[in-house]
Amino acid sequence: MTGCRYLFVSNGDKIIKISQPKNHKYKSVPQLANQDVLEVILYYKNKDRKPHQLLTVGFDRFRLDSNGNYEETEADRKRAFHNFFAFGMPSLLEEVESEDKPLPIPVAPIVPTYNEKRLLYSYINEKLPNLAADAPYIVESKIKALREKYEEFKMMAKKSKNRLK
Repeated sequence: MTGCRYLFVSNGDKIIKISQPKNHKYKSVPQLANQDVLEVILYYKNKDRKPHQLLTVGFDRFRLDSNGNYEETEADRKRAFHNFFAFGMPSLLEEVESEDKPLPIPVAPIVPTYNEKRLLYSYINEKLPNLAADAPYIVESKIKALREKYEEFKMMAKKSKNRLK
């Protein structure tokens, strides 16, 4: 069986476990009000109802309001899926080529800073020791994959622009 854990990493060196959002609405975290946070989602396999093997991670970054609330908006969802819709659908690429339009500029990936990674690894070592051995490899692999995909999308956009000249 698989599970996931949602974490907020604050600028003030705090990691707070949060509950999974319902209907794109996160529970209030008053101690992080008016702060930018990195959301980290850890996806893992369970063994004996405990986290056993880290599968992958996801990252997002947003600002909490004055009460520590965040509700994902339609604009946030569009930003999150921008690259998929612009570059991930072959039919769309064919349509862009046939209309002689350049591809849109890809959205840069959201990745943790060095300090945020350090905090995350320390949290995993303390709270989820079964995941600790693989965590650095999984996180770094995810970051590398995100950056490589972004570079690929940038090259595609450049080629489409140069094709029109």
